[in-house]
Amino acid sequence: MSRLLTFLLVFLTGTLLSTSLSAASKRPGDVWNYYHFDGSAFAPGPAVDGSAFVAVREKTQPVVLTAEADGLEQAVLPEGSGAIAGICYLQSSGGKLGGSSGFKPYPRVPLLISASGKQLVTVQTDDHGYFVVVLPAGTYAVGSGPFTAEITVERGITTLVPLRAGKRMVD
Repeated sequence: MSRLLTFLLVFLTGTLLSTSLSAASKRPGDVWNYYHFDGSAFAPGPAVDGSAFVAVREKTQPVVLTAEADGLEQAVLPEGSGAIAGICYLQSSGGKLGGSSGFKPYPRVPLLISASGKQLVTVQTDDHGYFVVVLPAGTYAVGSGPFTAEITVERGITTLVPLRAGKRMVD
């Protein structure tokens, strides 16, 4: 009976070890994660209404998509840098109107990116209001005037940023 018990223990140990190794080989950093803007923040998953969303992967430049895609082109982030992916939008709300997503993308808006009060670069939002910029790790101001957000960029990581460019009140 002890031989059978020894065999079962060896078999279970081998099974658990192979399962652990298989799970470790599929690290979360090796997978594209999708995020869509829901009107107030970025939420996990692609957009279900056909609007744009962001594909994010560790140590890789983010990609703005309008549909899920296999085999996304991978642009590796330069050593010591990270990325900012965001959306510039106008918040829309109002009394009797319903069924709205609560925001309108703000396309083709130039966004100033600065550090310590010094202008570094200007990026422009795309037709869906999204923007992507790769920067060295550090702290940056994105936007201008009252619509500025202070963002910390970490090495190999993409930071998702919603930038509200205004609020449109409708009745």
